[in-house]
Amino acid sequence: MKRIVLFVAAAALVSASSCSRRTVRPEIDTVTADTLLVRNGAECRIEYRFATIRNADKSPALRAIEQANIGYFFDSEYDAASLQEAIKASIHEIDTTYMPDRPGIVANHSYEISVESEISLRDTLLTCTITRSSYTGGAHGNYGTEYHTYSIPGGCEITTADLFTEWQLQRLDELIVQKLCEKYDAGDRGELGARGFFPDVIGLTENFLLTPDSITFHYNPYDIACYATGAIEVTIGWNEFETH
Repeated sequence: MKRIVLFVAAAALVSASSCSRRTVRPEIDTVTADTLLVRNGAECRIEYRFATIRNADKSPALRAIEQANIGYFFDSEYDAASLQEAIKASIHEIDTTYMPDRPGIVANHSYEISVESEISLRDTLLTCTITRSSYTGGAHGNYGTEYHTYSIPGGCEITTADLFTEWQLQRLDELIVQKLCEKYDAGDRGELGARGFFPDVIGLTENFLLTPDSITFHYNPYDIACYATGAIEVTIGWNEFETH
């Protein structure tokens, strides 16, 4: 007997954790901060575009989501009292710690750090997409994309353990390798290794995007393959899962 894991199951799951009070819908805005740091003759431009929940103070759940997104955006466990405090602390850290002590900082060179987030809403789910790009010296810059999906009523982040059974979680590793082999014309993990992958670390990631029909797992450079392979996505339809 087949069991199809539906996108709406996630909404049903997280709705169960909400209280009886009316759910406050998030109101989204964008806060920007552009700064040019000059240190030891080098310049570093910082650009932040943060998708904020304007009415986060109206709900404990929304406050929890906003705080989590601040932590992810600035890639820090720093518990900022406000977004502005987080921005100030981040820039201060780069200016006083990162810039002066960074090996390879060259006078008259320009460096950049750019982080942007977007928020999308679907039913009782909120997804925050964070994109990063930077050049801080070396042969090339770096970039990445992160997805974080939350329950709007409950304020908790959705994980693969919330979406799949134990059997399906085991099956996911097999499906991911299978789809990568098909995409990169490889026979197994070993052949993927010859194509720039890291065979021992290929598997499930919590960096995923949900749609009504599928789940897409996103791997940034160096997650499961070398930089030259680029960002990698594996999409699996809900109807690809079976259970006993």
